[in-house]
Amino acid sequence: MQIASRNSAFFSMRRLFVFLKPYRFWIALKLISTIIIAANDILLIYIINLLFSSTQTGDMDGVMQAVKLILIFIVTGIIVNFFSVYSSGRYSAFVTRDLKNKVSEHINKLPISYMEARHSGDFSSRMTNSINQIEGFIYNDFAALIFHIVRVVACIAVMFYMNWQLTLFCFVMLLFMTFLSEKISRPLNQYAAEVQQSMAQMSTVVQDTIGGIYMIKSYNLVQVMYQKCQLLLDKLLGHFLKIEKRVAVMGALSVFVRTAPLVVFFLFGGYLVSEGQLLIGALIAFVQFINYLVSGMGEIPNQISRFKITAGVVDHLFELLDAETERMDGKQLENLSSSAPALEFEQVTFSYDGHSKVLDEISFTLPQGKTVALVGPSGSGKSTIFKLITGFYDYKGGQIKLYNEPLTDWKLSSARALISHVSQDTFLFPGSIAENIACTDDGYRIEDVESAAKLANIHEFIRVLPQGYDTLVGERGVKLSGGQKQRIAIARAILKDAPILLLDEATSALDSESEQLVQQSINRIMRNKTVLVVAHRLSTVMNADDIFVLNEGRIEESGTHEELLAKNGIYYRLYNNQTSNREDQPYGLGQEGA
Repeated sequence: MQIASRNSAFFSMRRLFVFLKPYRFWIALKLISTIIIAANDILLIYIINLLFSSTQTGDMDGVMQAVKLILIFIVTGIIVNFFSVYSSGRYSAFVTRDLKNKVSEHINKLPISYMEARHSGDFSSRMTNSINQIEGFIYNDFAALIFHIVRVVACIAVMFYMNWQLTLFCFVMLLFMTFLSEKISRPLNQYAAEVQQSMAQMSTVVQDTIGGIYMIKSYNLVQVMYQKCQLLLDKLLGHFLKIEKRVAVMGALSVFVRTAPLVVFFLFGGYLVSEGQLLIGALIAFVQFINYLVSGMGEIPNQISRFKITAGVVDHLFELLDAETERMDGKQLENLSSSAPALEFEQVTFSYDGHSKVLDEISFTLPQGKTVALVGPSGSGKSTIFKLITGFYDYKGGQIKLYNEPLTDWKLSSARALISHVSQDTFLFPGSIAENIACTDDGYRIEDVESAAKLANIHEFIRVLPQGYDTLVGERGVKLSGGQKQRIAIARAILKDAPILLLDEATSALDSESEQLVQQSINRIMRNKTVLVVAHRLSTVMNADDIFVLNEGRIEESGTHEELLAKNGIYYRLYNNQTSNREDQPYGLGQEGA
């Protein structure tokens, strides 16, 4: 049987120890100080034994020598304890930082497909709950197990030296207790992993409740969310109770191990003293050794339990870190061809699930400096095209070219640097307005931010705010209207000044007044840009150089606005549906999706 098999606690912890390597000096200092403290405790008791023995025999030189040694050991214990606490605090803080950096970095490199298949609460749970529990282990329990093992071994050695008969029984008990501890604690790492999964689900429900509080209250879903939370809490309680049951058994075992040697000792030790075969000082020292021994033997099962629980937590964390990231390789092309099309789709096929085609042999060209529009019913694949252009998903067939170079040859960060994306659902960071506009430029000047805001028709609104551009927008921009958030997103795209602009239904969810302001700012940003636009309202794409009509993942029609109307096809029907609707409702043919 392999001790460090892939499913074992030792294999899990070995992966964690990789993060400890850079701080091996402080870890070594912690381990050395731990060993010294454990040995110091044992030797101090032994010196006290010599003090009593010297006093009993009237050896004053021995008494003075013992007093000096006791003082030395006390001072040594104080100094070494300082280094023990400081070193563990230092390396645990650094390791915690490194783990959080690693998880944060890895999350940012994960493909969108992985992110969309999971809830944000799962990621935040691993970042906080899992890492905090690991921090507690490496600070408190990492060296505690070694401390108790060293002290138990030292106790046994000194006790054998003093009286082997009394010690023998304790040694047998130690082996028996270790066997039982391993047997009883074996399921603990699995239970701990189940706890972490339940806590992640709990975080998900809490985040959903907070993020959707307006909808939850307006639809009277408070009780539904409460019941869902209650079910998860009951599930979490069940996992905790399984762990506590095992830990309770371990605790009962500890009590047995702690009391049995003492009973044997007092029976046999009292007999030796009465027979004159053991000095009273040795008896007192032996009592303290027994206390150290049985407390250590009682703590070792608890430390083994914590070790296995932490191993389960580590498994839960590394499940995330083992997830495959986006590709990091590729060319960083700088000299772009001025004559090549900015974007080309050549018979591109794509499926989210590997079966149902969302795009079926799509082909179109976006020349530099031109505006191309994608229209079609919901689920026809318009937004999916944007996800492929930005490298969020890998297409399954065909070829996408960016400035005449296959997108698969580009380094994703270089390709994305050439693209500004303004979507219907604008994300804002919980910082200031200026920080949100300039999020793509760390060294921004406020003058540039204001210039972008003016072009985006948002400057006048910001200027009258009490704190101006330093106004905090709240979480996800909750303090701003949809139109205001949209114009901030446009200002962000203006400041980025990328040559390709993707507009994904940027005005479809706005009222008429907000739409007019946003459309004006969009018209400004489109100047001298290569633009690919998706819109519900066909009135916003009438002036596009070319329009492609998608239906069920295929391009059914293409041409200018006038040419498409003349074909009397899908575009003609969509346009007539919208112009005949006074409220200008967005079309909704086809299935939901893509």
